[in-house]
Amino acid sequence: MSAAQLLDQVQSIAHVEGFEARAYAERLAREIAPAGTRDELAARDEQLRDALGRIEALASRVMRIRLDHVLAADTSIGPPTRKVFAATVASYAGRLDLLETRVHDIASKNGARDARGIAELVAQAAAATLDLRTAIRDHVLALGAELAATLVPHADQRARDRQEAEPARRTWSAVRRELEAVAARPERLAEAAFAVRLASWPEQLDEPDPVAEPTRASLIELD
Repeated sequence: MSAAQLLDQVQSIAHVEGFEARAYAERLAREIAPAGTRDELAARDEQLRDALGRIEALASRVMRIRLDHVLAADTSIGPPTRKVFAATVASYAGRLDLLETRVHDIASKNGARDARGIAELVAQAAAATLDLRTAIRDHVLALGAELAATLVPHADQRARDRQEAEPARRTWSAVRRELEAVAARPERLAEAAFAVRLASWPEQLDEPDPVAEPTRASLIELD
């Protein structure tokens, strides 16, 4: 089963409650191919960005599953409204009080006997969904940071290689800086495509590694 299929199979409250947050990143790590060229790095970066996007889709689906579960006996928050709350659940991170207020107003308007209780149930569902989203996302971001850090020495070597043409060295310098930035703050992965992030770095030509001075022994050998 692929990492994507692992998320796709979450279709019920039992699946939600039994899902292991680290499992997605572990499957993803096995699917990511080694990267040594710029094209391979860009492809791997896009794979990680796609993985983060799938987490957002999962969060919306999990929220809808949780809402249908906790509001099984409620009619004041109808399917269209539940769909909206599910689709926008990530926007309520850090402000569940706003979600609770909105649910309370809708439930009251639609004649709910216990609008406050319904609002609390929805807020609790959102909190659990966002906790799962954060946990899964953190594992993927940690993977992205680890992969980036591993390739910093390779990019640095290419950026300083006297055998490389200067335009290529400038590009590799940007690659190195981007990898270092992702290793320090992997949230960058979700902010823009690899090529866009590379273009944001100012041009820089790194100093090549110094040429070793010939030793007396090597000069003798040349003779």
